[in-house]
Amino acid sequence: MTRFLLLFLLNTIHPIVMAQNSTEASQYYTNLNRAELIQLANDAIALKYPDFKFDTKDYKITAWKNSEKTVVKYKRIIQFIPLGRARDNLRYDVEVDLTNQHISPFDTWGMENFYIPTREEQEKINFVVQAFGVERFSHKNSIKEDADMYVIHVSSKAAFGKYFIDKLTGKECMGAIESSYIQKPLIPNLTNVDPMVEIRE
Repeated sequence: MTRFLLLFLLNTIHPIVMAQNSTEASQYYTNLNRAELIQLANDAIALKYPDFKFDTKDYKITAWKNSEKTVVKYKRIIQFIPLGRARDNLRYDVEVDLTNQHISPFDTWGMENFYIPTREEQEKINFVVQAFGVERFSHKNSIKEDADMYVIHVSSKAAFGKYFIDKLTGKECMGAIESSYIQKPLIPNLTNVDPMVEIRE
């Protein structure tokens, strides 16, 4: 009952109502910290898509803003590709534009290709994480299920690796492929006069 009341209030007397323009919305969110913005984004998802249940621990959640909008991004830490679904164009990440209450990709594409692991698939993910070692995962990670192994891709801004885990034993097989990227010189983006800035506190 309490949660229903919270969502009702969010939808009816939330400071960002449809009559307000994006400038007023942006000014409102400027005074909120990262935790408050994330909570508002969580509430917006729960209100518009109550059937979408997710664990925030599975996502790297960040908040961003510029002079026009405030966005909360949910990036799935490990993208799992089940056996036979490599070509399904699965989606894993969510983005909530608090300024206009748009939730991507759901508002545009629905939830048809958004990946939500089954209980069996979650057990497979847990198996690989335990066998491979959680500390070895990095900024961008994926696990692709093959017939007799799991193929793990790990990458950061500086390096990447490809590893193979036996589906039965959990041990690494076929060796590993590791390398680093050639670092390009940092060139400032002079065309974007209003870049999105991460809110860290």
